[in-house]
Amino acid sequence: MYNIEYAALNYYHSPISDECLCIGVLFHNVTTGQRDFKYISNFQRFHAFDDEADIDFVKLYLRGIKDEVETSVFNFNKEFELASYVKVYANEFRFSSVRTLTVNENENYVEDLSKVYLKYDLARSQRLNGNEEKKLIRRVLESNNLEYTTQKVDGPYSDEISFDYQVGNVCIKMFSFKGKNLKRVIGSARQWSFVADELGAQKKVLFIYDSDYEDMGNLDIIIKILSKNAKVLKLDDGMDYILNQCL
Repeated sequence: MYNIEYAALNYYHSPISDECLCIGVLFHNVTTGQRDFKYISNFQRFHAFDDEADIDFVKLYLRGIKDEVETSVFNFNKEFELASYVKVYANEFRFSSVRTLTVNENENYVEDLSKVYLKYDLARSQRLNGNEEKKLIRRVLESNNLEYTTQKVDGPYSDEISFDYQVGNVCIKMFSFKGKNLKRVIGSARQWSFVADELGAQKKVLFIYDSDYEDMGNLDIIIKILSKNAKVLKLDDGMDYILNQCL
């Protein structure tokens, strides 16, 4: 088994902005010392996110990180600590918190995690589906020794409510909007917001979304509805929230 650490590199419009785009993932195999940095190759989505950014500079910046951290004959024996490395990034380019994962020796963890964080770099047919993403979240929970359950939660009227996971006092529901008409999802969002309101006195409710969406108008409506009675986060931020709340 290998012990893995990884962190996602996000690009922000400005140092004070909360809006970001994941543009890379840095991996450190603690067991072997192997380091890998994967980053986007399709910059059309990046340009749409920030049409004032210097794309050539960003490409050189990402290439510089790759050359600096990846294992080579020049730095193989050099001590490397991922948590210390990512701390220096504090402006538009910022890493997420470091996460850990235990994988089999023959498992391609770099490719699997890259498909989650850099999914828009891939053709739709190559991206992980909703069930595969849920499986990966379960792996992260298990690697961090977090106990979870997929059993139904008791509602206030002796009914049962199905969440994807419950970790401690946090109930987690994942939303995937891939290939969906978001206007039709608004009704479901209202129902889940009502559920979160009913459970508010006894449980924390977290809605996680990760999607192929283009309908930003209706997505904004959905997020506002869900946020009324619960925490609503993208997949990357949602994992941070779970680990911070439950570890």
